[in-house]
Amino acid sequence: MRLPIWRRLGWRLGAAFVLVASASILASGLVQYRAQEASLRQSLGALLLNIARTGSLLVDGDLHARVAAEGRQESEGYGRIRDRLLLIQETNALGEAVYTLTDVEGERARFGVISNGLAAVGSEYRLAGAIQPMIRRVLADGVPVYTDLYTGPDGAWISAFAPIRDSAQRTVAVLAVDFRADTYMAELAAVRRRLYASVAAGALLALVSSMALARHITRPLAELQGLARAVVEGDLTRRLRVRTRDEIGLLANVFHLMVERLQVSQRSVVEVLVRALEARDGGAGSLDRLAAASRELGARLGLSTAQQEALELGARLHDIGDVRTPEAILASRGPLSVAERTVIEAHPQAGVEILETVPLFTPALDVVGGHHERWDGGGYPQGLRGEEIPLTARVFAGVDTLEAMTHDRPYRRACPLGEALAALAAGSGKQFDPRVVEAALAIPESRWAELLLARTAPR
Repeated sequence: MRLPIWRRLGWRLGAAFVLVASASILASGLVQYRAQEASLRQSLGALLLNIARTGSLLVDGDLHARVAAEGRQESEGYGRIRDRLLLIQETNALGEAVYTLTDVEGERARFGVISNGLAAVGSEYRLAGAIQPMIRRVLADGVPVYTDLYTGPDGAWISAFAPIRDSAQRTVAVLAVDFRADTYMAELAAVRRRLYASVAAGALLALVSSMALARHITRPLAELQGLARAVVEGDLTRRLRVRTRDEIGLLANVFHLMVERLQVSQRSVVEVLVRALEARDGGAGSLDRLAAASRELGARLGLSTAQQEALELGARLHDIGDVRTPEAILASRGPLSVAERTVIEAHPQAGVEILETVPLFTPALDVVGGHHERWDGGGYPQGLRGEEIPLTARVFAGVDTLEAMTHDRPYRRACPLGEALAALAAGSGKQFDPRVVEAALAIPESRWAELLLARTAPR
């Protein structure tokens, strides 16, 4: 069973690593961005404020009051003040005109004098919302101030204002110095783009690093998971080499030790059962011979190590269901009645029912339950046909027939090995899998004699 991708440890580790790294880079970048933004605004605002404060000292407040009252740009006084404002603009290399405001009421004010002379004295000037409280403060408290960044009808701006006082120290006008902040905004936008690019690059690097790290951590865990699944299914032959010398490596070593002990326990239990079954049948060593012969034939057919182990285990326990069969039926020397044959044919299923309660014996179930099935479908207990019969059961069926024919049974005498092999060949495609028969006949008769006729199982 494969976990959904969002539940896999590797993806969770990778996602967590990317999120943490990206959040860290973003947070650090935002702090630097905010600090740089605040520093630029403060530096620019302080510069404009200094220009406005110094410039206001150059403007004669009494003269400005008379110019505003006269409302004429052609007057000498207007020219003198305009020259002063132009001096302020040119000295400080300002791109925007320096101007004065009077008669401030709400969102409206009137131009006094402007350095470029483009606005008539007394013409209306609509104040942006962001600068209205600033100008009111200049007029009320007589202190110079500068604004934060604000947006007007024609772009982004930062402005500074300073009071223009008459000889009685009354504020009669406000000197305004504006700075178009489009360049400043473009610089901040470039900073933001660099920040986002850094976050993206950091996230990509974090993703690559995290996937490599997660793979290093989770690959051994995935392999251990596969090994554990194989053990649950009864395969105790698989091993795993974990090269890491950390907790995962320790876990793998402990797991291997556990599997080895399970394997020892399984072998001990199987040996006890085999000895009990052989004592009941009076055929000492027969199950070991069957197991060895089955394994050799399975190896010739290309069975995997796990399949060979399962075949060998099934060979040892194939007739365990006979414990439910009355001794009188097993020892019968004559033909069986219909009722007795029904009892005999129930022993494969009985064996499955006995063994399936013990997970360690799960690999043997195919052989135990299917070794009396026939290739042509005429076997029992399920009447399976052809490839429906498990491969290990098909292999064992051939070996079991050879072993049975070459040893005495209560109902008949043993026959020569050559005759048994001929019977096996005659049953190809009927009782036996043709491929199994072909592989069995490829084994020399002398080797079959060693496997089936020796007192103990050959190595």
